[in-house]
Parts: sequence; C-alpha cells; structure tokens
Amino acid sequence: MRKSIAGFILFLLILVSCGKTEKGYDSLEKGLLGILEKKEEGYVRKYLEQSAKEENSDAFGLAYLYWQNSGEDFFNKFLNKSNGNAEFYKALILKGKSDSEKEVINLLESAANQGNYKAYYMLGNIFQDKLEFTKAQEYFKKGKERGEIYSVYSYDYNKNLTGIYKRIEELNKKLQGGTINPNEKKELGTLILEKFSNYNAAYDILKEFIAEEYPPALYSKAKKLETEDKDQEAVEIYNQLFAKNRYYLASFELAYKLVNSSKNYELAIRVLEDTNSDDSLITGYKGYIYENMKNYTKAEENYLKAIHKNDVDMMTYLGKLYEEKKEVKKAKEIYNKAYSAGSISSGYRLANLIEKTDKEKPEKDKKSSQKKTERNNKSAKKILERLAESGDDYSMVDLSLYYPEKDKNVRILNLKAAARLNDTAFHNLGVYYYNNKNKDKAKQYFKIAKDYGYHLEPEYEAFISI
Repeated sequence: MRKSIAGFILFLLILVSCGKTEKGYDSLEKGLLGILEKKEEGYVRKYLEQSAKEENSDAFGLAYLYWQNSGEDFFNKFLNKSNGNAEFYKALILKGKSDSEKEVINLLESAANQGNYKAYYMLGNIFQDKLEFTKAQEYFKKGKERGEIYSVYSYDYNKNLTGIYKRIEELNKKLQGGTINPNEKKELGTLILEKFSNYNAAYDILKEFIAEEYPPALYSKAKKLETEDKDQEAVEIYNQLFAKNRYYLASFELAYKLVNSSKNYELAIRVLEDTNSDDSLITGYKGYIYENMKNYTKAEENYLKAIHKNDVDMMTYLGKLYEEKKEVKKAKEIYNKAYSAGSISSGYRLANLIEKTDKEKPEKDKKSSQKKTERNNKSAKKILERLAESGDDYSMVDLSLYYPEKDKNVRILNLKAAARLNDTAFHNLGVYYYNNKNKDKAKQYFKIAKDYGYHLEPEYEAFISI
C-alpha cells in the first residue's frame, strides 16, 4: 500500500464515525485537500491536528488513512481527550506492527470505555483469531448491546456456531498442552478451516497430514500457495481434490474460477452439483449462478437452503433476486431480517428500496409538508443514519440527499465520505460548491472526482475545462 492518492485503499470499515459534532470540518477539509493535492506533510498535520482539537472524529480516521503505521505520534497527542478515537487508531497501528498484544488490548478497552464502541468489535476479532471464542463473544455482545453493527453481525453469526466453537476451544487447549492425538488434530484443523476460514492456522495444524492426502490439509496447502502467487499449483490441487474426493471447498474454488474467468455458468453448476454438498457456501453460490443463468426458481431454492443454515449474507442476494422479480414485499422482509442481524449491505438496500417505493406512491398519499429534497422517507433516513454512524461512506452520501442542496449537512456528510475517498462524495461536494457559487472549490472537487474515475455530467465537464 502506498501513501499516494491512488494507493489509499485500506480496510475502510475500521474508519469509525462515532461523533455528531459539526465542528472541525473546515480544518478537516483543508487537511483532506492537502492530502489529495500532495501538499507537504506539515501542512496536512497542521489542519488534521486542528480538526482533532475541535473533537472531529473524522480527523482521526483520515490521519490513520494518511500516515498508516507511521502516525503514532499524532494519536499520542490526543490520548484520553478524543472520546477513544486516538486510543482506537493507536491500537490499530501497534497491531499492524505486531507490537505488544497486551498494550493493544488495553488501548482498545480504553477506547470502548470512552465511547468508541467499534473497539469492542476489534477486541472480539483479536480473541477470535486466538481461537478464544468465549472471550470474543463477550466483546461482541458488549458491542451489540451498544448498537455497534459489526458486533451485532459477529455475535449473531458466532452464536449459531456455539457448539463448534466450544469444540475448537477444547481441542486447542489440548494442542497447546501437547495432549492432542492425530485424529483430534485433524478435527481441530478441519474445523478451523471449514467453519472459521483461518487458512494459516489450519495449515500449521494440518500440514503433517498432507503426505497422506487428507483433503482439508491439501486444501489449506493450496490456499497457502495462492498467497505466494502460485495459483497454477493451487488449481492443480483443487482439481485433484475434486477428482478424487469431490471435496466441497475445492469444488467451490473451481466453480468460482469458472464463473469469474469465463462466465461458464453451466460447467460451474455441474461441478457444484457433483459435490453433493448442502453447505451454505455451496448452496448459496449455486443460487448466485442460477440467478445469472436467469433460472430464478432454482436460484431462490438454493438461496433459501443457505439461509436456513443461518447464512446472513445470502439474505442480501435473495433480496436482490426478489427485487429483480418485482416482489417488493418479500425483498423488504428479507432485507430487514438481514439488517437486524447486522448486515450493512441489506440495510443499505432496504433504505433505498423503501425510498424507491415511497416515490412511486401517488402524490395525494404523501404529506404536502415535505421539504423539497431528493429524498423524504423517515424510515429510510433512520436506517442510513445508523449505517453512516457505523462508518459506511455510501450511506453518508445517500443521507446527504435528505437535505436541501445548499444545506450545510450536504457538505458535512459528503466531507465525511470524502475522507474515506468516496468518488461520489467528491462529485457531490463539487455540486454543493457550484450551487453555493464557490466556483474555484467546485472545480477542485470535480477534477478530483474525475481523477478517481467518476464520470462527470457534460455540464460539469464543460465547467472544469473553462
């Protein structure tokens, strides 16, 4: 990853947005533009520090995006005086450097105690990676109780696998204590591989069984080869596992490659059907393939099979299928169910579907007192507010449509999204300044949006060329 404009792609979900203050956005904007225009570091630091001093939470996320693992000194200045934001991002830096785990945990605990509830999600992940699922669930539960949406998703997902996770913990204690037998070791590695998708941990446990061609061991080796850019060797193993064992994970890999490399849906389906597995990974992907083949009956059937095994992600796909079939009521119901279980994508689609169907109502059914904005539905707005508060930049952009075009909230919400490098937000800021007669800034943002791949309207293309 590079600290250049094009290389600012990180795991943006960790860019928290926990504050509702309107302070600090002038400084944040100067810092953001300084980054985008590659101004000297001192200039950027000056304005990000000024924004942070005004308790703007987005300044901390932008600082982390800018400095990445070299920004510890910035966050040190705001420890115990930033509602946990400085502690949160310092913990991420130390974690990225593989520094003291104890210090990382203490910082995240402090962040959570100060109101940064995404820290509970990060704490849960730390203990989950250590295969300490009971401890992980304690943190996810705390996050869920405070409405932190990633914690909601993780807690509910893990709850459905309580028995399996307890078995992993039990076997892992034996492994650490040196009392595990070969069959138990196979079981542990297989559970970690198939239920937790921790390929590195699974490989470390199962590698001694590669020689006997134990399918999960071979599969974990193939995944390791992929990380070493040895894709062809990995595919050879997948083919071997499919031919000899019809191992479902290998079948999925082959089907996935067939779909993405050549859109060979028919052969991909045959591979998955030959596997004869009812795992939600297989049934869900079969649903996706059938949908692309326009076989909506088979698609729905397979999505439902995956959902019956508590696959929340497949609910979003099923909702999209219902939208395609114009079954709006069913789409809303499944989106709402997934959103309640912590699915951001379903929440986002639910909000947009509510707004879309509301617009289709006859004018006489709507309140005449509605403001003249692009969007008006209160239920949809409430969903987007929660998603935006969780750090989802697309929801921030859409939420700005609920305000009049010259309203300050349009600027603030799009600045929040722009600090996450959302190209639509850059465009919207250009429109905002254009409408407010600030032509220089409008041009500035339109050019940035274009650099990020946004296709400008002809009117604005002509404007920036003047």
